[in-house]
Amino acid sequence: MFSKPKQDNKVKTTATPTKKVVAPSILSVDLHITGNMESDGDIQIDGRVDGDIKSKQVTIGEGATVNGAIEADYLRVSGTVNGEITGRKVELASTARVVGDINHDLLQIEAGAYLQGLCRRMDGGEASASKPGSIPAPANSTPKPAKAILDTGMKAS
Repeated sequence: MFSKPKQDNKVKTTATPTKKVVAPSILSVDLHITGNMESDGDIQIDGRVDGDIKSKQVTIGEGATVNGAIEADYLRVSGTVNGEITGRKVELASTARVVGDINHDLLQIEAGAYLQGLCRRMDGGEASASKPGSIPAPANSTPKPAKAILDTGMKAS
């Protein structure tokens, strides 16, 4: 008698698959790993790794040391890497110290970073399809070392 007529208040929704957000794997300052590491996710290294690393995203912390090759889609180095680096996007922070070659699609080096090695720009899929230690040179070019030019202001006589 005092009730309202029933209405269909159901909201129609379509289920969309949600991407599962996973926290990065973190190797803390006091952790020392000996051996190779491989992950489909993100890795943050603040300790020491003696071995190769392969992952989607790798962050090398300021106090971290990696002795081995690193392969990642995105790599940010703030610490020390002794080995070859392969990545689509590679960033070297001002505190980075890298001794080894860098194979990249995009490379960003902040002022103050230390780099001893060759930098090679790779074609789109080539950097991610390769395995650490087996990077082929681009088919249409040969890598050339960069020439350093030092202008001391002195003139030859």
